[in-house]
Amino acid sequence: MRKRKFLLTALLLLFLNLPLNSHSSERRVSSGALLARDNVEIAYEHYKTGSNSVVIVCPGFFNSKDNRWMRKTVDLISAEYDVIIFDFRGHGKSGGKFTWSAKEDRDVDAVLDYAKKEGYKHIGVVAFSLGAASAVNAASRRDDVESMVLISCPTKFKSTNFHFWEPEMFYDLKDNIECGWEGKGARVANIFIPKEKPIKTIGRMKNTAILFIHGDRDWVVKENHSKKLYDAFSGKKDIEIIKGGLHAERLIQFHPDRMRELILDWFRETLK
Repeated sequence: MRKRKFLLTALLLLFLNLPLNSHSSERRVSSGALLARDNVEIAYEHYKTGSNSVVIVCPGFFNSKDNRWMRKTVDLISAEYDVIIFDFRGHGKSGGKFTWSAKEDRDVDAVLDYAKKEGYKHIGVVAFSLGAASAVNAASRRDDVESMVLISCPTKFKSTNFHFWEPEMFYDLKDNIECGWEGKGARVANIFIPKEKPIKTIGRMKNTAILFIHGDRDWVVKENHSKKLYDAFSGKKDIEIIKGGLHAERLIQFHPDRMRELILDWFRETLK
C-alpha cells in the first residue's frame, strides 16, 4: 500500500512538473539597486533557482547586464547555480561614472555583501576584462569568494594593449552594430585616477580557486596577461588559452559550448 502511494505521489509530482530536489528548474528573477560604499547606486538582477550557491557575473567595460552575451552567460550558469549580474558604475542602470577599475571594486563589494545577506553558503565569480580586474581587487581583501573564473583579465590597466589595427577589432564593432548597441555604452570618468594592479593584488588571495581563460587572438588584452596572473597566483588554479579566441564576451559568442564546459566543470570542482 505504501509503495503504491509513493508511486502515485511521484507521478503526481512529475505531472505537475515539480522538482524532487532542492534545486528548482524554475528560474525566478528579481531586480533592484544596491549602494556601494561611496553611495553610487548599482543596479542588479538576481536569478534564483533554489541553489545554496551563487555565481556573480561581472561584465567588462562598455557592457551592461543587458548585453546579449552577458545574458547568455547567465543562461549557461543558471542551469546549475543561482546567478547575480549587475551593471558597473557608469553602465546600464547604475549611477556614477566608470573609473577604469579605480573604484569598481566597490561595486563588486556591494554585490558580494548582498549575496551574503541573501544567505548563500558558497559564492563564485565569473568576470570579464576590466570587470575581472575589479573583481580581483575586491576579492583580494575578502575571504568569502570560493572560486573565480577570470576571462581576458589584464595584469594592470596601463598594460592593456588595444591593438585597434588588428582585424579582430572588427568582430567587436560588427557585433555592436548587429545588436543595435543594446546593452552597450558607458559614462566615463578621468582615465588617470590611480588604480590597483591585479598583478599585485592577486598575490594576497589564498583561499580562492581561480580559472584563467583567454583567447590567443585577443586584440584588447593579450594572452600573456592571464599567463602572468597565473604565475603570480599561488592558490588552486588552472589556465585555458582558447585557440582562435577573441576578447572577453566574444569567447561566449563564438565558443559557447567550450565556455559552458570550462565554467561549470570548474565550479563543480571548486564551489562546494
